[in-house]
Amino acid sequence: MNLSETVRLPSHLDRLTDTRLNLRRVRGIVRVGESTLFVALSGRGRDCFFKLALDGGILEPMGMFDVVDALWPGDETGALVEAEGAIWCVGLDGKKGRLISLPEGALSFDVKWGDQGLIVCALVKQQEKRRGKDPWFYPVPRTKATLCRYASTEGWRDLAEVNAGCGGLSMSADGQRMVWREAVNVVPEEAQRGELLGFDMADGEVKRLTDGAGKLHDVVMMASDGASFIYEANHEQDRPITTHTDLWWMTWDGKEHVNLTEGGRYIERFGWGPKEKTVWISFVEGLAMQTEVLALDGTPEGSFADLDASSPIVWMADGLAVFETEDAERFPAIWTGTRRVPLPQPENYEDLNVVELEWTSSDGLLISGVLYESDNTSGVAPLLVSAHGGPASSVENFRSDAVRYRHFLRAGYRVFRPAFRGSLGFGDEFAQGNIACQGEDDLADIVTGIDLLVAEGLADAERVGIFGGSYGGYMTLRALAVSDRFHAGVALYGFIDNRRMTLETGDFTYENEYIAPLSWPLTDEARKSDVFPHLGDIASPLLLIHGDADPICPVSESLVTCRALEAQGIPVGLVVYPGEGHGFRRKRNQRDCARRMLAWFLNYLPV
Repeated sequence: MNLSETVRLPSHLDRLTDTRLNLRRVRGIVRVGESTLFVALSGRGRDCFFKLALDGGILEPMGMFDVVDALWPGDETGALVEAEGAIWCVGLDGKKGRLISLPEGALSFDVKWGDQGLIVCALVKQQEKRRGKDPWFYPVPRTKATLCRYASTEGWRDLAEVNAGCGGLSMSADGQRMVWREAVNVVPEEAQRGELLGFDMADGEVKRLTDGAGKLHDVVMMASDGASFIYEANHEQDRPITTHTDLWWMTWDGKEHVNLTEGGRYIERFGWGPKEKTVWISFVEGLAMQTEVLALDGTPEGSFADLDASSPIVWMADGLAVFETEDAERFPAIWTGTRRVPLPQPENYEDLNVVELEWTSSDGLLISGVLYESDNTSGVAPLLVSAHGGPASSVENFRSDAVRYRHFLRAGYRVFRPAFRGSLGFGDEFAQGNIACQGEDDLADIVTGIDLLVAEGLADAERVGIFGGSYGGYMTLRALAVSDRFHAGVALYGFIDNRRMTLETGDFTYENEYIAPLSWPLTDEARKSDVFPHLGDIASPLLLIHGDADPICPVSESLVTCRALEAQGIPVGLVVYPGEGHGFRRKRNQRDCARRMLAWFLNYLPV
């Protein structure tokens, strides 16, 4: 294949790579008045913003914005909307008004509407002076950001200088107290270590709220009165990557600090319950998501039976919970308390299905996974293994995930996504199961899963491909290098050499936790999971796809791989997207990537 040429696919398959066909999801939802909701959906177009009357039953397009990024409650007659780089007020009558432009370089912000009008609190990255061709120095100094606040009565006001590696800003209803996350390291870390900082207008000082929070996610939620907040962290120092996070409730003065969950579960989202006397949490346990309501001491207060909240929950005045929900049989819809309101989708996906699987790995460990297929998939279709990233991430049994692979499924492939050891949602011991054996025991989990599908007549052992991004890219490379079970592969922003990647990126947390603390000389144990020593053993066609600005898995990992295989005469290709980091944000690049992946497999693993 000539990768420099435009990828050509049959018209019906080329269409399926169009990002406009992505499944639409609830991006934001707020209550307006007693019985009306404003709903923002993902995607672009004048049909991304809707009004839903609970007694009406359908989503009514409001036709105001091409993209809605976020929603906040306003007064009883309207809501606040982030769109087109500004904050707008949108009323139930369908009228909109631009309130304020967001500051350039905003890293994170929160918006409130009170008796005195609009309040915005923002963390804004300070503009650095460009030095042109001047030398740069290491270690690079930490960049700074400004904590600032806007109020309708006083305009913008700078409050404090903070470090730029921050996010998750949340404030009280009156804008007097703020809390946010600050990263521990200046470079992106696999461990995602961070601490919570706060600011009180009363004393005008930045306050450190946590010490040793370990893995700390960006979402923090301040209570309306500013007296407490909830956040997600594991407070783990030795194994922050592979220890599940918990939901914590903490008072502003630090006198009460309560772990609300029991560990071992993968938290997807959370929020305050009615009147902020409880919290709700959606978590993955195994392959399935569940939603629970908890008291502020962690005592269970109830659930939504077989429903799970796959979006934020909006609480109506009478305590009714409204949210997006989905499962293995049904695509996303809004649950209003009595019925499901379907979301408008770009096309019908009822032919795409997900099947849950369980099998025993080579050492007796029970492994789970999902298989995606179409109603029209033939008996023994080519099988594509989708290896997930992380590896500390989850695999879920949602039917909606099949839409991500629509171009493969409708081309005639089956897609297999195993939750190999190291995945989240099965407890800490399982999440830590591939420490010191990456690319070995977890690869065995994948291979034994393929054996199950072959035995069930759902796969042909001679027609199996593999693809994935990040750790999934590594797993693709490793699988092709040390196994003869895979006949084509696509590695997206993967890696081949742990030590070199550690030193090039500056993130030591990955190697320290999964392999061993960095030391010299290099030991056999430190090298045994690497792909680099086995590059000469790759014999199957391999496509590499990377962004040239990736700070986590540098593009040099793919460059080295491509040149090694090219020198051996192995069919290999490399596509590099300028300006893209760890994953691709531009829609044109997302589509181009999907087209090239499908073309590669159709060429080397035809249906």
